[in-house]
Amino acid sequence: MVEKWKKQLLKFDKKWEIKQIVKDILTGNLTDYKIKKLDWKENLFRIRKGKIRIIFKKVWNDYFIVKIQTRWDVYKWL
Repeated sequence: MVEKWKKQLLKFDKKWEIKQIVKDILTGNLTDYKIKKLDWKENLFRIRKGKIRIIFKKVWNDYFIVKIQTRWDVYKWL
């Protein structure tokens, strides 16, 4: 089964940039990014790349991608 965020990734023009960010999130290499913790949800964080938002979750020392969408649509599901 393909994870939902992988399908969302195919929609964007600058896939290689987003793929690099996703790779860095999954490996835990977050030193080069401006990360914001989402106040209304526990353990959810956001990285912005232009109009695209990547929402990810931290559980212990593991990171999981939750959603990749444009800024207009990404917060509707929360």
